[in-house]
Amino acid sequence: MATLIQDDLKPLGLDVHVVPLEMRSLLDRVLRTHDYEACLLSLAEADADPNVDMNVWLSSGGTHLWNPRQQSPATPWEAEIDGLMRRQIVTRKYAERKPLFDRVQELLMENLPLIPLVSPNILTGARKGLQNFRPAVLEHYTLWNIEELCWRGAPSGPAAGRGN
Repeated sequence: MATLIQDDLKPLGLDVHVVPLEMRSLLDRVLRTHDYEACLLSLAEADADPNVDMNVWLSSGGTHLWNPRQQSPATPWEAEIDGLMRRQIVTRKYAERKPLFDRVQELLMENLPLIPLVSPNILTGARKGLQNFRPAVLEHYTLWNIEELCWRGAPSGPAAGRGN
């Protein structure tokens, strides 16, 4: 990925030097010394709830990767994100929480403190006759709606009767 980015930026006159690091060294630079200009780092979470990543979204968070080590938000949009994240974490109803985090995502895309690069291709499969099978983009891809899964008729074949 870094090489592709390097090649894409060359025609624009940007000379990018890729320095591959093992994970511990990379995290040391990103979280402690801040000795880098840009970083290619995966932020992956299997939970769709934004609360698991409060440490990234809040400007005072330990893994807040832009304007790190802030005592207070460095920008008005970061202050707005802080307020939205604090409001959504205490809001119980999904219909009220969703617009709050939608706005957080809008602010991230307007200001681009980080740039999402890729999403994985996820392939799933199921035996013919399994109804309500709707794979998700987050883990567990096929079991998130397990209470809705059912068979149309009895399954047949070698796995029938084994609980598969």
